[in-house]
Amino acid sequence: MRTTDAVWIAPGEPQEIQSDLVSRFQQEYGRAASGTWFAPGRANLNGEHIDFHAGRCLPMALSHGTYVAAAPRTDGRLRLRTLDASLDDGVTTVNPDQIGPEATPEEAHWSHYVSGVLWALRELGRSQPTFAVDEGFGADLLVVSTLPIGGGLSSSAALECASILAFLALGTPFGQDNPLQDLNAALTRENRRDLAAACVRAEVEVVGAGTGGLDQTAAMRARPGKVLSLDCRDFSVTPLDIGCILRGYRLIAVDTGEAHRLADGQFGDRRADAEAAARLLGFDRLRDALPERPRKADVSHVLEEFDRLAEQLETLQGRSIDACRRRLRHALTEMVRSEKLHHLLSGEAYGVRHIASTVGGILTAGHMSMRDDAEVSFDVADLVVETALAQGAEGARLIGGGFGGSVLVLITPAAIPKLTVALERISRGIRLLDVAPSSAAQAL
Repeated sequence: MRTTDAVWIAPGEPQEIQSDLVSRFQQEYGRAASGTWFAPGRANLNGEHIDFHAGRCLPMALSHGTYVAAAPRTDGRLRLRTLDASLDDGVTTVNPDQIGPEATPEEAHWSHYVSGVLWALRELGRSQPTFAVDEGFGADLLVVSTLPIGGGLSSSAALECASILAFLALGTPFGQDNPLQDLNAALTRENRRDLAAACVRAEVEVVGAGTGGLDQTAAMRARPGKVLSLDCRDFSVTPLDIGCILRGYRLIAVDTGEAHRLADGQFGDRRADAEAAARLLGFDRLRDALPERPRKADVSHVLEEFDRLAEQLETLQGRSIDACRRRLRHALTEMVRSEKLHHLLSGEAYGVRHIASTVGGILTAGHMSMRDDAEVSFDVADLVVETALAQGAEGARLIGGGFGGSVLVLITPAAIPKLTVALERISRGIRLLDVAPSSAAQAL
């Protein structure tokens, strides 16, 4: 029972949200929507800032997410509007000559995520004819989300994935052969993998954010009740039961109210630091610096080799050697934590009596690494973690790219009222979400 005034963000009733969105679409565009599509946000048990280093990540889909209502056009244009008050600036029109990496205006705008996935789907259709976008295809879209924008819960990836399903349904042979909800059953695992990769391409090449594919994979390939063990070496996915963690515990996300932006340069700097360290070590992918089942000792060995190679250098490709070493240490230790969680949830970690306590320790260690080595945390997030631990949480960590966003907390239901009271003393902007592993992107 919730006994405080803390603001809990509910995922809403999907049918009600869909009905309202369809009605608003009719009002906005003067015609009926052809369908609605949904994609979830995500929370990550572990694996931040390592998807682009081919590490293992452990995301799960949220019941909160982004809904898109759409209808096709034949003039190649996109007309877009969001019902989110913080982003809504009326209908945005994107002309055909404004779609693609070279054509997208430099000024940041949420519509670039949508136009980007249309471009990326067209590119995918060149090699997969069933995904080929019809000549002159465009669309009217209306968007609403139950995710906090900039909350580190992958609202941008949810927008991309819901939009690409809409475009697939309305503007390709695949959609014509599989109308409405038939689309869900028709999409194979390989289809979902390819669509997630197209969304990644849109975010990297059009939006200019350095995503590695974790968020889009979680949104497109999630399983209800499961955490995905995502091996970013080949983007293979192993769904793992999370029930062993949640017996007597809850996972909640604490939205700090401090929005983050992946395209503002700081995220890219952290990635570039780690990639410079990888090049010094002679690896294209940092995951290859560790054995198949890495341990702390393996991390120490790699760091010693880095120190030896960097000893005579003043900078590393113009970057601070100390900063590169810290990014390297975060990536390597995060990979070890991910592998430990993978084996724990796979039932391979024999002798672990208190799984929630072990997972909580991994969460908290991950936060310390995000704070001290990746250097992407911030004061409010650190205070939320400290407060959660002081109120009896088994563990807590910053999730998402950092520089704003949310904290994931593992805690008993009985301790939540005290935690929410304590969080209200930190900031009135704090909001909370239940985290329950949910379904992947789908047509509604």
